[in-house]
Amino acid sequence: MSIQPLSQTFKIDVKDGCFLTSVQLYFAYKDSATPVWIEIRDVVGGAPGQKVLPHSRKILEPSLINTDENEGITPTVFRFDSPVYVQEGQEYALVIITKSLDYRVWTAKMGAIDVYSGGAVITQPALGVMYKSSNDSAWTPAQNEDIKFTINRAFFSNGFIGRVELTNDVIGNSVVYADDSADGLGTAYGKRLKTNPLLLTNSSTVMKVIHEDHGMYSTSNNSEIRNVTSGLSTTLNGQITKTATSLVLDPSVTGGSSVTGFEASNDSSKIYLKIGNEIVKGTLSSLNVTNISRAQGSTTAAAHVDNVEVKLYQINKIPLTEINRVHNSIANIGIDSYTVTLTTAPAVSGSGDTAEVGGNFVVASENFRYETVRTAVKTLGFPNTSLKLKLAPTSGTSPSGTETSFSKLARDEVPIILNENVDLTKTNIVASDVNEELELSSGKSLEVKFSLTSNATNLSPVIDLDDASMILIANDINDIDSSSDVFPTADYVDSTESSGDQNACIYITKKVALENPATSLRVNFAANKLASADIKVLFKILRSDDSFDFDELGLDLELLKLCLSSAEL
Repeated sequence: MSIQPLSQTFKIDVKDGCFLTSVQLYFAYKDSATPVWIEIRDVVGGAPGQKVLPHSRKILEPSLINTDENEGITPTVFRFDSPVYVQEGQEYALVIITKSLDYRVWTAKMGAIDVYSGGAVITQPALGVMYKSSNDSAWTPAQNEDIKFTINRAFFSNGFIGRVELTNDVIGNSVVYADDSADGLGTAYGKRLKTNPLLLTNSSTVMKVIHEDHGMYSTSNNSEIRNVTSGLSTTLNGQITKTATSLVLDPSVTGGSSVTGFEASNDSSKIYLKIGNEIVKGTLSSLNVTNISRAQGSTTAAAHVDNVEVKLYQINKIPLTEINRVHNSIANIGIDSYTVTLTTAPAVSGSGDTAEVGGNFVVASENFRYETVRTAVKTLGFPNTSLKLKLAPTSGTSPSGTETSFSKLARDEVPIILNENVDLTKTNIVASDVNEELELSSGKSLEVKFSLTSNATNLSPVIDLDDASMILIANDINDIDSSSDVFPTADYVDSTESSGDQNACIYITKKVALENPATSLRVNFAANKLASADIKVLFKILRSDDSFDFDELGLDLELLKLCLSSAEL
């Protein structure tokens, strides 16, 4: 069925324009199944155009259409989902569209009898022109006829302040991957880490997590780790019920009596297995697992069919139930790493006593830390209206810092300028989902509060929420000056070494060759240094009669102390 719309043009005479909220039409008949919709369009050359105003399309099902066959006084209201702004002095077209021929709307025609009053229609309102079309492209005017309709606009109380509060979404992506889509532990949110990001040390319950820019620089943070896998699997030999307490594994080699890599963990000599979404533990003897405890790690017991995949749910004899969970404290925090404490110590063998494990799809929760903020929000402003913003942040801890995290007070609200960089006086965070739940009583860690004011009854500022976002900028500056600042302490590299400085913020000048030998060194620079910060200037020199490799030389700090009087700090 072709679309044959009707249209009525109209002009806006309200100063500075207004916001349309709804349109009332008057139907005599309707279709029993096909909907009808309206649009507000531009007018081109006096006829309806093709540009539809934002938010002005509204569809109604037949059940919402009122009909009045006799007098045409029962309205049908098309209420826009959002107010539609129209400009002063502009002409627009109300377009009525349906794919049915059964709809009829009331119109007024010059010289015809008004069915409501009984009098003749002798004047034409100066609202515009009615148009008909058979293809929604070419329009024919009906000069002596107009559609009966009412357009309603918004009325804003003079001086009234409207408030809008926007909060952060959940940080990170949900943990769903094609090759390990579910762990039975519910949805978690975080960032996918690099391959094998977990460092285990033989017989140590301290596990290091390599997690770039994790934003968690206080020990009060919680870290949720998911999707850690052993990479080892076999299949089930025979189906088991949801209450079975024993099972048989298929061997990795036909005719064998064991599965390569499958062995008891260091937790009570039990082996941990994952079958589907269920985690179980039991006693391993060759291919038999007996004395099984079902539904470990908050999973749910289920029946499993023959030949289903069975994964070894442990790494280096550590049950993964100790790793794939929420860790309620972190320690040994570096700018790109931290440690968590396990209950079971690993068994690491080989040439060294450490192992990098975890697999390709490890996900960990994280915070977003920031000291500079910029809104990215589309708005509309009008005469006699204003829009103001305030930021309600949550305090964070900077790398190597001592600030208190998770403090959020109303008095800390900061006025900010829309869509401009604002430098804050302290570190703040957008907290991970698990940190918001455990440290902020499930409250949101970032709020932007808009105050909308109007001194005109026909206008209000507008905020477009479809793609509202914020840009957060953090400064990666830490303070590493002793072995106690890194983990393990043996990894410490002094800043005077030729390479490997573990401070994140370093500026190194290029090598400068002097035409004439020098007998002294003077360093001049300007810097803005806060009382809590420190700037160290190091240098290295190569004597004209030395044959050392310049790149292999270390840097000197002691000699610099003689020159500090020349530095402006």
